[in-house]
Amino acid sequence: MQRFFELTFKPFFVITGLGTALASLYAFWPRWAAETVGKIPFVTEYTIITQHWGIMVGLMGVFMIVAALKVEWRKPILIYSLLEKGFMVYLVLANGGQSYAQGFKVGAAMDATVVVYTIIYFAVFGLSKSQQ
Repeated sequence: MQRFFELTFKPFFVITGLGTALASLYAFWPRWAAETVGKIPFVTEYTIITQHWGIMVGLMGVFMIVAALKVEWRKPILIYSLLEKGFMVYLVLANGGQSYAQGFKVGAAMDATVVVYTIIYFAVFGLSKSQQ
């Protein structure tokens, strides 16, 4: 199992980090991202929180890429990513029947994959051991 992570960790977190970083579209083009990507109506009064969410999640993606490349940064980034992405998956599942959740299902599927991968990664390497 360790060999699996040695082979897949960098490409997995670079690719999923890039996907996560795309949320920064909400920070710079909130109307377009909400309506086109999220498939939700843009509410002008929520522009600031939409942009804030976009930059937070976008930076999470950047840091996921950093975790792929800098072993010493890996553990705190993975822990935060696990919590952030796990909560997003929960939110989409809890609101799955609502129309406003539909545009987030693809992202939640990717987030669920990252959560499962990270849990197995920590099960193999532990939280206290040095990773790779």
